[in-house]
Amino acid sequence: MNYYFITGTSRGIGLSLAELLLLEKNNFITGISRNCSIDGQNYKHVTIDLGNQGEVLRFKFPKHDDAESIVLINNAGSIGEIKPVGNKNNDDIILSFNINIISPGIFINNFIKTYQNYKCKKMIINISSGAGRHPVRSLGAYSAAKAALDMFSRVVQAEQEKLDHDNQVRIFSVAPGIVNTKMQEEIRKTKKEDFSDKDLYLMYKENNLLESPENVAAKLIDIIRNPESFPDAVFELA
Repeated sequence: MNYYFITGTSRGIGLSLAELLLLEKNNFITGISRNCSIDGQNYKHVTIDLGNQGEVLRFKFPKHDDAESIVLINNAGSIGEIKPVGNKNNDDIILSFNINIISPGIFINNFIKTYQNYKCKKMIINISSGAGRHPVRSLGAYSAAKAALDMFSRVVQAEQEKLDHDNQVRIFSVAPGIVNTKMQEEIRKTKKEDFSDKDLYLMYKENNLLESPENVAAKLIDIIRNPESFPDAVFELA
C-alpha cells in the first residue's frame, strides 16, 4: 500500500494531486486542511488550521506496517498580506511564518520521527516558491518563510545522507512556477500602491502563462515515482 499525507487538499495543487493519486486503488490519502473537497473510499480528511500550532502539534502520524511507500507533501501555503514591510500587520507576519515554515517543519520532524526506521520508500515533498529564491517586493514574510523551507530541506537531506540507505527519507523542496491558483487571484486584486509588480502578474494571466494545478500535480507524481532523476533537494519544476 502507498500512503500519502497532503496538506492543503481543499483546492489548487493539493486537490489536483489527491485526485490524481486516488485513481490508483493502492493509494491511500490523508488530506490535511481546514476544509474538505474530496469524497473517496481511499481518502481520509483531517481538519487542521495550519496557522494554529496547537492543532498541528496534536496530529500524530499513524503506523503503516504494510507500507510500500509513505509520502508527506507539504503543499499548503498562504501568501498573507501583500504590503511592503513597515505597512504589514504584525499578526499577519506571525501567521505567514506559522503556515509556511513552522507547520511544515513540525510535520517533517514528526514524519521522520515516526517512519525513519521503516524499510519502505519514504519521501517528503515541500512546495516552495520562486519568491523564496528571489526577493519579491511586498511578499517579505512569505518569501522569507519559503527560503527557510528550502534551507530546512537542505539540512534534512544532508542529515539523511549520513544514514543507511534503507532508512533514508528523501526530501525535496520544489518551486512549481507561477500556477493558476487562488493565490494568483489575490495578487491580481492587490492595489498597485501595495504591490508595485502587480502589472507583471496581470500580464502572466492575460498571456496564458500560468501553469495549471493539474500539470503541476502530474509533475510532482513523476518526482515521487522517479526520485533518482532528481538529485538536488531544492529545485524548480521544468
